[in-house]
Amino acid sequence: MDATARADAIVADRLRAAAEREALPGRAEGASALDLAASLSAGSAHAERFRAEIVDAVRGTALALEAARPHPTDLWAAAAAAHPDPSVWFEQAVLLGHPTHPLARSRGELTDDEIRSYAPEHGARFDLHVFDLPRVDTTPFWITYCRKTNELPVHPWQAARHGLAGPSRTWADAAPLMSLRTLSVGDLHVKTAVDLQLTSAVRHVSAAAVHNGPLLAGRLKAPAARCGISLLPERAGIAYDEEGRALPHLAAIVRLAPHASGHPRAVPLAALAEPCPSDGRPIAVAFTGDDPQAWWEAFVAVALAPLRLFAATGVALEAHGQNTLASFTGDRPTSLVYRDFGGVRVPPEDWPDILGDLPEPDPRARLTKLLAALFPTTLTSIVEAFAAWSDTDPGQWWSTVADGVRALDLEPWIASAVLREPWPIKATTAMRLADDATDDIWVNVDNPLAAA
Repeated sequence: MDATARADAIVADRLRAAAEREALPGRAEGASALDLAASLSAGSAHAERFRAEIVDAVRGTALALEAARPHPTDLWAAAAAAHPDPSVWFEQAVLLGHPTHPLARSRGELTDDEIRSYAPEHGARFDLHVFDLPRVDTTPFWITYCRKTNELPVHPWQAARHGLAGPSRTWADAAPLMSLRTLSVGDLHVKTAVDLQLTSAVRHVSAAAVHNGPLLAGRLKAPAARCGISLLPERAGIAYDEEGRALPHLAAIVRLAPHASGHPRAVPLAALAEPCPSDGRPIAVAFTGDDPQAWWEAFVAVALAPLRLFAATGVALEAHGQNTLASFTGDRPTSLVYRDFGGVRVPPEDWPDILGDLPEPDPRARLTKLLAALFPTTLTSIVEAFAAWSDTDPGQWWSTVADGVRALDLEPWIASAVLREPWPIKATTAMRLADDATDDIWVNVDNPLAAA
């Protein structure tokens, strides 16, 4: 089967899975991804756009499959050789992206050549320019990352689109991370703004994000550390027009790379489930040695840290596989690293200075955000990878997760939501067909811990 046919089958499978759990306008009919998109969106005002998005997703997935390369035997050595930031290799090893999103490899307006030039699964490297702009508002200590307060790093695609020229300086050998618009330049990760819809949204950087991230990273640092989580500190800047209006398409967030924060072996959780294109072995299995169960027990203790933080502070991290990394000592995971605060939910009474939709008074709504990110997507992908590779019952691995949750001695309502009640998951296909495609829609899926 060629790459296009395989890509079509992958996207079609995601659409069929969405049809089973989400309320969609039409029924799942047809064999191809486009046929399924047409049938599922029948009657929707957004059907034409959705069909075009699915075509783009198949195209991007096919390009990703064409770029696939076998994993090296020694992953740590490969990571050290690939880039001055050793996390880059693992970021770029994730081939197909979000495990349940039908648009996981859609790349907006990018051409095929631009996808190959800028997308992480293609091992991209390029120059990231920094521009002197006339009006830039920055958070404190911006100059520790960018030399002057009016300097702003801008993605090269975005700079060309908006006619920026004559950069003040350049970071060479920038490498895109899983999110495509976040780039490693060695000791720093730079989250840029691009006028591109990547999965569900156009990826700008809002004024609220510029304000919130540094505050959250600073004030949450100590309680997170007590729970086994290292937060990557942030600085941020955003340009303004002559009338004083913020320009979210010209903004950036800069944070320390994991290795520059004391985590030289940091692997995104999404990468742990990534299979080798040649033999199917998940990356996590490369680290388990001759005792996978002991490794899994250590990993579970680390992965449940966001639940500890929620129980202690009421703050819910959006701990999905892209934002959350396991930090290793040798081959064993020993702590978590967390970055990107745009999806965090906080109790308003404790965080009166946080802007936008991050303050959430309902603790159950905050927990929904955490559960949906960590359990039915991230941990499920890793469990399925382990079970498929080892030809074992997934229940074996979920049993360890259940034991780990029970050991946390959570409040009864939290424990019940994690251990017994159905898990929430984003209805990403239904969201694409809604009038506001960025508003969260939740559906429930079976909880495998209920039987563990």
